[in-house]
Amino acid sequence: MKTPKPLLLALALALSQFPVLVHAADDDSSASTSTASTGKQPITIGEVEKTAPPERGTGSLTKELVKHASPNENFQTVLRNIPGFTVISSGPGNLTTSDSTFTYQGFNSDQVGVEFDGVPLINTFRGGSNGQGDDHALTPIGMGQFSGVKVYSGANTPSETGINALGGTLDYTPTQPTKNFGVEAFGSGGVYTGGTGDSAAGGLTINSGVLPYVGTRMLFSYNYQPYQSYIQHVHSINNNYYFAAIQPYNHGMSQLSLYTIYNHELAQFPERAPVALIDKYGRDFQWNPNIYANWNNTSSFTTVLGWKSIINEHLLAKAKFFVTQNDNDRTAYTNAAYKGLFDGYLLPTSPKSYANPSSTGRPSNTYNPTALFGSSDNGTQYQRYIDNFGNVGFNPSLDFLLPHNVVTLGGSYIYSTDHSAEYWYGSYNVPMIDGYNDAWDEHDTRQISDVFLQDRISLLDRHLTITPGAKYYLVDTTCNDVEGYYYNYGGSISNTYNFWEPSFGISYLINKDLDTYFHYGRVYKVPNISAYYAEIGSSPTPGTVQVKPEDVDSFDTGVRYNVGPLQTSLAYFLRLFHNKFGYYYDGLTGITYQYNVGSALYQGFTASADLQLPDRFNAFANYTLTAAHYTSNFQAADGVSVSSGEIVARVPTYNLNFGLGYHLDGFSARVTDHVVGPQYINTNKGVNSGIGLHPYNITNLNLGYTMRPMTMGLKKVTFDLYVDNLFNQKYFSSADLYLGKPSQGGHFVEAQVGAPTFVGADVKASF
Repeated sequence: MKTPKPLLLALALALSQFPVLVHAADDDSSASTSTASTGKQPITIGEVEKTAPPERGTGSLTKELVKHASPNENFQTVLRNIPGFTVISSGPGNLTTSDSTFTYQGFNSDQVGVEFDGVPLINTFRGGSNGQGDDHALTPIGMGQFSGVKVYSGANTPSETGINALGGTLDYTPTQPTKNFGVEAFGSGGVYTGGTGDSAAGGLTINSGVLPYVGTRMLFSYNYQPYQSYIQHVHSINNNYYFAAIQPYNHGMSQLSLYTIYNHELAQFPERAPVALIDKYGRDFQWNPNIYANWNNTSSFTTVLGWKSIINEHLLAKAKFFVTQNDNDRTAYTNAAYKGLFDGYLLPTSPKSYANPSSTGRPSNTYNPTALFGSSDNGTQYQRYIDNFGNVGFNPSLDFLLPHNVVTLGGSYIYSTDHSAEYWYGSYNVPMIDGYNDAWDEHDTRQISDVFLQDRISLLDRHLTITPGAKYYLVDTTCNDVEGYYYNYGGSISNTYNFWEPSFGISYLINKDLDTYFHYGRVYKVPNISAYYAEIGSSPTPGTVQVKPEDVDSFDTGVRYNVGPLQTSLAYFLRLFHNKFGYYYDGLTGITYQYNVGSALYQGFTASADLQLPDRFNAFANYTLTAAHYTSNFQAADGVSVSSGEIVARVPTYNLNFGLGYHLDGFSARVTDHVVGPQYINTNKGVNSGIGLHPYNITNLNLGYTMRPMTMGLKKVTFDLYVDNLFNQKYFSSADLYLGKPSQGGHFVEAQVGAPTFVGADVKASF
């Protein structure tokens, strides 16, 4: 059936409003309009959509870098190739010692929106996709389940800015089914130098190709990854499943999509260790399991059902329904004989001396550890913690395709739940009984509703693009806790926040090789759930939440210049923080307290260049310089006064990436270098300690060869050799200054050790 000419004309006109100059790494950012001009075939969804906003330069992780990632990588460590990223998580099990798993332009991972196929993949109660709340061995996305990552610096247009995206938004692109039938099997392995740690993996991917008559494309993959860390007694086993299906219909003018992830992990994650013990026992130090251990059983489920359709010559409709569920079950053990100390320093957890039934009846727990295990310390050696959070959501939108602009009206509704609890006992099989042995048992809900309107106006023969927009949020939160060791009284607390997020962008295409852009936007983040549960438990009537939402005014401006084989960009960013959050953990009450510390300013610039060299060589380099300081005075949780002008900790001064690649027939070689500049570390009370973390430099090497036997059904075989941290740089990826009592080791630095040299290989066979 022929598409009516007015429809083709309107769609062609809408497509023609987009500037020609597109960021080099966005492989899917250009769309052909040849079918629109001929009028012989219906125009397709892919020809209408544009994935990268014309007014903003976006960083990205290309399909090639993802496909050739080392067996030592995970969905976050690969981000270090993008300007401004410093990654803390390690290994294929995505293991970390801290709540923040990376920083981007100085912002922690809980201050960056994370999405998969454009839907939120975060813990809406704490922020971040993992790490928060002791969820240190969770893999929401496995390698092979995504084909690239788009990075939006700061605030962006309403349709592209994620939840909690104070510093930016990451959007992982799902791996797509191919048009041709195929099967790929792979195996990989490697070892760390120094005698501790190894990695292995194996898996299978099946593509259905385009099924006859119906046009459906499907993909199924399974990966198995056992991993032994370079840190003693730290390990993980991952089983990752992925399914994708694409169903076009209505002559390609409509499409259904389905992406489903299920990842299961068994692990013992690392803990930050005192640097004095690392120096004494070696860089692979972690406590012997008969002194301290943790056992983790986690799973992550995500499914996204998408629909999009060209309704008429002026309207493109889209909608997504999604479900995410993350379950964390961790049991930690501390040998009571050590009284919470090893070599004079605190262990990660400690037994409790006060868990016998209280004479005051507050809390009302009836568990008697002394009667069962001889003492309260013996009876609290095992502490079982669960944190299960998930989202159900729906986000529809309408694109109105007009002669000189595209107006988008959209919104979303997300219903989030969180169940967090901890129970203490004297043996591994810890019962979970409220009123008996619970430290806390908390059930939370959060409803996030938003509606947005944005316009993309194209003027001056498509050289000038203006993008005004605004999003309105309504966030309703309820927190309910029962009595427990940390709560003398149970109770419930709830509140509602509402706010506007305005945005405005403008870009000018000077010529086909040069454009400039400017963008402003404001983004909010509502308080974490800790601001709610901190108001419960000390009295029969809960208090009210005192913490205000933090917000950032983001300014981005830059220029992009492409000429021949050279592609360059230079950008400046400015972030004005208001009501910035501060945190500290009180070991006596077991509660994380959140408070507002006032205002801060983050600023910096990013420069990047990609160059195709003669003789099949290519080179790249990117550099980010960041500075952050407070712009108001405040009193920190440890009683220290912080003055305006003082430096914000955990913000690397600079990040530098550069590399050289070579391709000849089936052979490829790539050497890359990743440099992280110096940064100050925080105290455990959340303020700058005045102690610096040294810069470090990681060099990686990859050699690959592809052959095409074309015999016995074998289409292609790819071999890759990897050497990560080629020069065995010794470094700490993160650290804190613990302010302890003299009996707890006093004040000492605790750190996460970076990985030593890793040598690995993988082989992929396509049939």
